[in-house]
Amino acid sequence: MQTDMHYYGTYSIARLAGFSVKDAEIIAYSAQYVDDSTSNDSDEHEDGGLIYGVATAHHNSDVIKNRLIDKKEQKQVWVPFHFLPGGQGDSVSEKLLCREDSEISQEMFQNHICHAVKSNYGLQLIGIASHVYADTFSHYGFSGISSSRNKIKAPSIKLIDVQDKGMEAFLTDKFGRFMKKFAPSLLMDNWRNFASSFAEKASGALGHGAVGTYPDRPFLHWSFDYERGGLSDRDNPKTFLNGCEKLYNRLVEFGIARDPTHTPLKQFSEVENIIDGILRSEQKMNDRISSWCDAINTNLLFDSESNEALSYDEKVWEKQKSDFPTLEESSQAAELDVYKFHQAAIYHRYFVLKNLLPKHGIVVF
Repeated sequence: MQTDMHYYGTYSIARLAGFSVKDAEIIAYSAQYVDDSTSNDSDEHEDGGLIYGVATAHHNSDVIKNRLIDKKEQKQVWVPFHFLPGGQGDSVSEKLLCREDSEISQEMFQNHICHAVKSNYGLQLIGIASHVYADTFSHYGFSGISSSRNKIKAPSIKLIDVQDKGMEAFLTDKFGRFMKKFAPSLLMDNWRNFASSFAEKASGALGHGAVGTYPDRPFLHWSFDYERGGLSDRDNPKTFLNGCEKLYNRLVEFGIARDPTHTPLKQFSEVENIIDGILRSEQKMNDRISSWCDAINTNLLFDSESNEALSYDEKVWEKQKSDFPTLEESSQAAELDVYKFHQAAIYHRYFVLKNLLPKHGIVVF
C-alpha cells in the first residue's frame, strides 16, 4: 500500500475507531513512517548518549546496491515489516509467502495490543502493526525474500474493468518504466539455505517487484499467472475494503484494552459505502489522498474537528532525530515520537523474527 492508505486511510480508520486527533495522528504517522525510515544511522550527544535509527524499508536504489553484499536485509526489513509470512505450506519458501489476514498477522497484532497498553511507545507500536497488517491485504501471494515463487509471466498481466482509458495508459506506461529500470537488477542469483531440513535454492525477484505497484493501487482489478503455475485474480477494492474493516476492528480492540470505556465514533458499517467509494475511485495517489481529506472535511466519515491531522511530512520525525545532538540532555530523546518509533520497530522485529515465526516453523534470522 502507499501513503494514501498507510497514513490517510489509517488516520481515518483510527478516528472512526474512537481515537483522538493526536493519538490517531501518531498511529497513522508510525504506519506510514515504516516506508520512510530507510537508514540504520546514529547520532551521538555530547553527554555520551546515542540515538539509533532502525531501517524499516529501503529505497529501490539501495535494494539494488545491497542485494548481493547484504542478504540479511531481506530478513530484517522486508520479511517482518512488509511481507509478513503466512505460515502456510510445507516448504520454507511456501511458508514465507504473505497471506491475506493470516493467523500469524492476527497473532502479531494481538500481541502488540497487549504489549502496547503497558509501554510508553504503544501508539507507535500499534502504528507499525497497522502497516504490517494492512500490507497482508495487498502483498499476499508474494514473499519478502528472493524466490522463484515471486516470479510471474509478465505477458499474462491484465487490467480488468479500468473505466478511465487515461488511467489505463498511465498504469501501463508506469509499469513499463518500472520494469525497465528495476526488474533486471532486482533478480537475485540465490537465497541462502535457511536450515538443512529445508535446504532450497531459488532464483527470482524480491517481493512484488515483478508486478510493479499494481498490488498497492486500491482501485485496480487485475490478474496474472505465476511462472510456477496458477492464475491470481486480484480484486484490490474488495481486499482493501476488507483490510480497512479488519484494521478498524483491531484498533477498536486496542482502544478498549487501553480504556474499557473506549467507544468508536461510528460503526464501520455506517461508512462502509463511503470508504468503498474512495477505494474504487480511479485516481493517482495525490488525488486519492485528497479524497480521504475531503471525506473528513465534509464530515462524511465522522464529525471532524478543526485540528484534524490532514497532512503527512516524513521530515517532521527525521528532524526530531537530527536535532538530537542539540538537546540539553540525551535522556530527553526518550520522549520524542521518533525515538519511540524506533523502540517499537526494534521490539516488532525481534518479536516477529525470534518468537512468532519460529513458533510457526519459520527460522530465517
